[in-house]
Amino acid sequence: MNDVPLYASRLWPPVRPRTGDAAASTLDLLHTLGFIARTDATGVHTLLPLGVRVHDRLTAIARRAFEERGALTFAPPTLQSRTLWEQTGRWDVYRREGALLTVASSSGEEMCLAPTSEEIAAATVRDHLRSHRDLPVRLSLSTRKFRDELSPRGGLMRGREFTMADAYTFDTGPDTMRESVDFLNEACTAALTGMGLTGTFTAPADGGSISAGPSTEHLVLADSGQGTIVACTHCGTRGDGAVVAAQPPPPGPDPVVNVIAFTLTLPDGATQTATVAVRSDLHVSPRKIAAATGAARVDLLDPDLLPGLLGKAAGTLTPWDATDATDVLALYDLSAAQLETFAVSDGDTGLRTGIRWSGARGLPALDPHGVDLHHATDNSGCGACRQGHFSVLRAVEVAHVFELGTQYAAPMNLTYRDPDGQATTPWMACSGIGITRCLQTAADLNRDHHGLRWAPGTGPADVHLVVLRADQPAMRDRADRLARRLTERRVSVLVDDRPLPAGDKLRYARLLGLPHAAVLSPDHPDTEIEVIARSTGRTTRTDLSHIADQNPFTHT
Repeated sequence: MNDVPLYASRLWPPVRPRTGDAAASTLDLLHTLGFIARTDATGVHTLLPLGVRVHDRLTAIARRAFEERGALTFAPPTLQSRTLWEQTGRWDVYRREGALLTVASSSGEEMCLAPTSEEIAAATVRDHLRSHRDLPVRLSLSTRKFRDELSPRGGLMRGREFTMADAYTFDTGPDTMRESVDFLNEACTAALTGMGLTGTFTAPADGGSISAGPSTEHLVLADSGQGTIVACTHCGTRGDGAVVAAQPPPPGPDPVVNVIAFTLTLPDGATQTATVAVRSDLHVSPRKIAAATGAARVDLLDPDLLPGLLGKAAGTLTPWDATDATDVLALYDLSAAQLETFAVSDGDTGLRTGIRWSGARGLPALDPHGVDLHHATDNSGCGACRQGHFSVLRAVEVAHVFELGTQYAAPMNLTYRDPDGQATTPWMACSGIGITRCLQTAADLNRDHHGLRWAPGTGPADVHLVVLRADQPAMRDRADRLARRLTERRVSVLVDDRPLPAGDKLRYARLLGLPHAAVLSPDHPDTEIEVIARSTGRTTRTDLSHIADQNPFTHT
């Protein structure tokens, strides 16, 4: 509980004299200062007492942001049945992708440690939803999640176990769902701002395996980011390279055109094979294919099916193979359609060079209609202003908002009765804020050359009470009385009551980075404290009698 004072002499791990190096990386500081600890399992960390304080405060900030806007909080289990996940088909998909951690009970029941909560949220609402009058439903939650990351890295940035503050909405149709999307984005922005992540911005993104529809990332630029975005040097357009409009970067010498095959799942459930001709140095964006074709889902075609459909194995297709095939939609990325000469696969023997769209020996003329289907990358032209080009920047995704539509509700038979009494499927949306990721990100973005620097209301405490000559009983008594008075004023306190020199204590206070340090000295009157604002270094003298009618720690 944050209203119980912390005492440095009782902290675990013990606070050592001269602990920590202000020049160390943020992750190392979090380790040496006692916020987090590594475990024997890669990508799994222990939150130590100081880290728990920050974690709980960030969680409370997120919960308040959603509840103030009308959401209700519920607490679903992370341990979930295979049956639930099979209803949406994601048990096999996530197992195949290697993202799902599964367990079996002693009775043989298969379960998973859920990496996300769409199924359990839909199932919870399904048990109680009856009428259109029950909608909208807006639920928020904060739970531990588990994802079997192939390459966990960056401490809390990309781990196998983490905390997410999620929210799920259920509405009567696409228009009301988008109203809920606005609600989710607004709540996420408020939560992230409250966490001290003031540089956060939104950008269109690829929803990945969570959503086949549009999504919005909440991002912050940081060298420690585990992901990247592209940003236009002219107009400032920023976003996920998988969705932002782009012109291909200039080709290198001897460009090669590859052909990639996909399975399109249409809104009515029918499927169609599509091929995309793309320059070999670029990647195809399934999200852009979906936008160009209206497909509800885009997946790579199973390579084993290629010989039967197109007569060739993967890696040997040319644009002419796709054009000659029946019932295949042939698409051409701008990067390929704009080329004058290029090379294509010549089967198992290598490449055939000098190819033109106007035709070549044995190849008729093609007139490809180029569409932007590639991931924007460094030096891609900006499709928004058509004047600038993109640069790749490192960023941290701290929150994500998804339009889910009916892709989860429909297979789970989640329905309500509309005004005419007909069974109707609600439209869903969701959001997720990475609490543990935000903890490390906030520590990294707000630090300075003295150490960490927590925004008000986010650190392990509000005030670092530096007690000089703590070996004297009178000074310890003064510290205890002041700590009690501050907690009565709902000010969280860390009391440094160690018998160390003033310089060591003040250095530790700067390193830990609480918003304010308050110095109690035997050289000052009993009624006076010296307050140091961490963000500015400004020092003021405050009469303790003022604490009864005002909080001297609300200003920096």
